[in-house]
Amino acid sequence: MFDRLVGACMAVLLASIAIYCAAQIIQSIWPILVVITGVIALAWIAIIVIRIWRSRRF
Repeated sequence: MFDRLVGACMAVLLASIAIYCAAQIIQSIWPILVVITGVIALAWIAIIVIRIWRSRRF
């Protein structure tokens, strides 16, 4: 019984360490992801505007 309790506690400890590490990794790359997403969105909007402008012009 005691071995199962220790095993469960170790599993919870390792899971919390893994979640902490994952959160730190996401926190460190978050600004880069926001910038990349913003650039892609602006490029996509520019392409749509150019297509609409060309279709009305010709």
